[in-house]
Amino acid sequence: DGKDYYFKTTDEFLSLVDYNGLIEWTKYVDNYYGTPREYVDRRLAEGKDVILEIEVCGAANIKKKFPDTVLIFVTPPTAEELRNRLVGRGTETDEKIAGRLARAAEEALSMPLYDYVLINDDLEQSAAELHAIIRSEHAKCSRNGEFIRDITDQVKRL
Repeated sequence: DGKDYYFKTTDEFLSLVDYNGLIEWTKYVDNYYGTPREYVDRRLAEGKDVILEIEVCGAANIKKKFPDTVLIFVTPPTAEELRNRLVGRGTETDEKIAGRLARAAEEALSMPLYDYVLINDDLEQSAAELHAIIRSEHAKCSRNGEFIRDITDQVKRL
């Protein structure tokens, strides 16, 4: 709690929803998930990149609120591998696994709405690809307007 996730009771969670304390939220396979506004605002103010692990509806909502958001759809290489990973966790009932697989089939239809697809086959390779996407996004001209203006002014003064 407080490191990778913030665990809340249903009442605490719904209270955050009521008071606009989440920038996105959803109910996914009988559990509530959301992104705390305070955490994201604090990290962005510090100049940090914020990586959110959210489902497709949450991603679409984030993109509406923050249009320069970069959406990366992370997927296993095959549906069978997804099933194996879910079963291998040993934390879900067969019914929950079936629900997650059904939801994955629905979510796969949203892949074309994302900026990137990251096939998570090998953890180290996938992490390297994620870092490459982040570096590439930082280098975009649209994200470097101030630098472009400064260097253009400097060159003009030479």
